[in-house]
Amino acid sequence: MPRPPWLRLFALGLGLVATIVAGGTVHGKSIFGWTERVKLVDADMTLEAKLDTGAETSSLHAPDPEPFEKDGEDWVRFEVADDDGNEHTFERPVERTIRIRSASGVTERYVVELALCVGTVERTKEINLADREELSTRMLVGRNFMAGEILVDPGDEFTRDPACDDGDDREEDDDSEDDDDAEDDGDEDDDG
Repeated sequence: MPRPPWLRLFALGLGLVATIVAGGTVHGKSIFGWTERVKLVDADMTLEAKLDTGAETSSLHAPDPEPFEKDGEDWVRFEVADDDGNEHTFERPVERTIRIRSASGVTERYVVELALCVGTVERTKEINLADREELSTRMLVGRNFMAGEILVDPGDEFTRDPACDDGDDREEDDDSEDDDDAEDDGDEDDDG
């Protein structure tokens, strides 16, 4: 008895789904859940983060950044605590400042470059420093980090721990903006 054509398509679809689930990749892009553990590479520190395709830039909880000058350039010092309360102090050059519009008004934030690791994806990208105390995660990973590498499954979370190498092949940020007064509307999240 001949097989109906829809049965072949159904079997093909099941095979595709099994391949995607088993490998965790589609078209060379890794699939992650909407919440993942992210490693701040330079501090060997791991934080819970929201992967937010609606936010242009990534954002890190650093509520009291201290600006200072070093070798004639603007720098910022900030502290970050991991999920266990362990703290690390960073000092980074200020790449630019941005204004963020949200329901509570307009705030200005420092933007620095940091190396992050999500699964096996490691990149150095721009991250704005914010007070995220009232939000559900200390970090938000935006499109500037995920573009071309990561797909987000909103029905999944904590799919794998960070597992990057020593960073010798780390991708550097090449998408910084020259406008020091750029506005970034998509950075605030409503998670609670």
